[in-house]
Amino acid sequence: MGRAAHPRRVIRAVLCEGKPAKILAVTFRAPRLPALLASCVLTLQLGLGGCSSSPPPPGFGSGLPRVEASAAIEREERAMFQRLNRDRAAQGLPPLTYDSRLADVARYHSADMRDNRFFEHDSPNSGSLEDRLDAAGYAFLAARENLSEAPDVERGQDGLLRSPPHHANIMADDVTHVGIGIVSGGVHAAENLTITQVFARPGKVESAAEARANMSKVIQAARRAAGLPPAQSSPLLEELAREHVAALARDPGALATIADRVTEVVSQRRERDLAGVAVGAQRLADSSALEVPSSLRQDPRASFGLAVEPTQDERGRPRLQVLLLVGLHGR
Repeated sequence: MGRAAHPRRVIRAVLCEGKPAKILAVTFRAPRLPALLASCVLTLQLGLGGCSSSPPPPGFGSGLPRVEASAAIEREERAMFQRLNRDRAAQGLPPLTYDSRLADVARYHSADMRDNRFFEHDSPNSGSLEDRLDAAGYAFLAARENLSEAPDVERGQDGLLRSPPHHANIMADDVTHVGIGIVSGGVHAAENLTITQVFARPGKVESAAEARANMSKVIQAARRAAGLPPAQSSPLLEELAREHVAALARDPGALATIADRVTEVVSQRRERDLAGVAVGAQRLADSSALEVPSSLRQDPRASFGLAVEPTQDERGRPRLQVLLLVGLHGR
């Protein structure tokens, strides 16, 4: 399964009172790529389609060097954060929450660019934004990044707002947190500041029990929205989901075999009014990403069994393996 093509990077140069303020923007989205398997939909919450980078992808939480900020630089970072939220408020948007972990990631990248004389989202040392967030152990559902070099934060923010892709990152509604990292000295002019803004919507870290409870709420909310009564939990389907979810977490390719086994058991049990069962699997970053199948959104009598197993993706990022069995009832 190939990765979605990442957005083309857009480069703009803006003159701020005769001195260059160079800015870059990149936006990442975590795609859900459906794959049809054994008449079921397997939805994987995959890694971001980031830009290529020289170093190999880091393991999740492998660590990112911390760059300390002076009190003066911290004041500049906070001033830009306050200005950014004023700019959002002027457009009727809610404020972003300041995230010191994102600020650490942003400040590292600013220092890396200044010290190694490059001005790009991809670093020869730390890779892409996705790589840096992974190294920092930061689980996220969406992430965006702006880069700026300017004499001060006001002119840096002014330049970002004049550039459509950077303006879009600042005004985005798919992120809730931001961190700003600034270092003294620019890549192109020693008297400038090098500035990185990292925006994100963090993923929730949930236990299996918490995730299952939250997903049940998502299912019932979808049924209410469709004008349907609450779906009943089926003891048989719950038992079968719990029995097989761990094997699915170890090997997503086992879904077809699991579907055959579930169908066989349901047929043997001859549950009253149970005409069939739909077997679905999803691997998600958190419970809010659950896709409620159409059978649960359309069948007034549908029942279900749901099991969740914590797992990891190929980069070590926490994921939730979901096995959702939907009972189809005769009329």
